[in-house]
Amino acid sequence: MAALEIAPLDRLVIVQNCSQLIARFALANDARDADALAEMFVEDGVFIRPTKPDQPYAGREVIREAFRAKPANLVTRHVVANIVVDVLNTTEARAQSYLLLYTAPATETGLPKADAKQLLGAFDDRMVRDSDGVWKFRERRGSLAMTIEA
Repeated sequence: MAALEIAPLDRLVIVQNCSQLIARFALANDARDADALAEMFVEDGVFIRPTKPDQPYAGREVIREAFRAKPANLVTRHVVANIVVDVLNTTEARAQSYLLLYTAPATETGLPKADAKQLLGAFDDRMVRDSDGVWKFRERRGSLAMTIEA
């Protein structure tokens, strides 16, 4: 096998691991789990929110604090779709995905009512496999494509 060739099963496992990383990011974000989110990045990873493309968060601890600082009175649901992972080699991959973000003010009773304005965006990701075999984000760059108003 040539140096750049990757066995089909190995490629499939990498795609699955990277796709799961993207999905788990959305779940942890909605669960407000700043520690889990930060651990999904390499130590010197970079996160760029779709809503703040000019304000990158660099470094795992900075990313952790950025997620801890999110408003507590907001319920979110990140719907992720169209995940495409490009395997570069056995330790590096790139991915693109779309994101639909629903937000609502938290309520003490009943279901929260979603805000009239929602966001549709995307993520461009660079991922690496660490020495323990765990896939993590090196860079997660968000962007917005449009707003959706009810």
